[in-house]
Amino acid sequence: MSQYPGYPEQPPPAPSAGPYQPQAQNGVGLAAMIVGIASFVLFAPISSIVAVSLGVVGLGKVRKGTATSRGQALAGVICGAISLVLSVIFLVWVVVLRSHASGPTPY
Repeated sequence: MSQYPGYPEQPPPAPSAGPYQPQAQNGVGLAAMIVGIASFVLFAPISSIVAVSLGVVGLGKVRKGTATSRGQALAGVICGAISLVLSVIFLVWVVVLRSHASGPTPY
C-alpha cells in the first residue's frame, strides 16, 4: 500500500554494485612481453635477462591474483629465454671464430 493516497507505490531501490574490486596490475606482464620481443632486435643479453626477470615477477603477481596477464608474462619469459640462449650461442661462435682467425702465434 502506498504512503500517499492516489499515488502509485515506488519500486524498491536498485541493488548496490557490491564490494570494490581493485583493477588488475598487468603492467609487469605487458612490459615482459614487450621487452622479450624487443630483445631479438636490441642488445640481447641484457634485455633478455630483463624480460625473463619481469616475466617471473608478472607470473608471481598472477599467482597472487593481483594480475591477469599470465599469457603476456609467459611470452616475456619464453622470448627472453630464447633470445638469451641465441645470444650466448652467437657470442661463443664469435669467440671461436676470432680465436681461429688469429691463427697460431709464432714464438
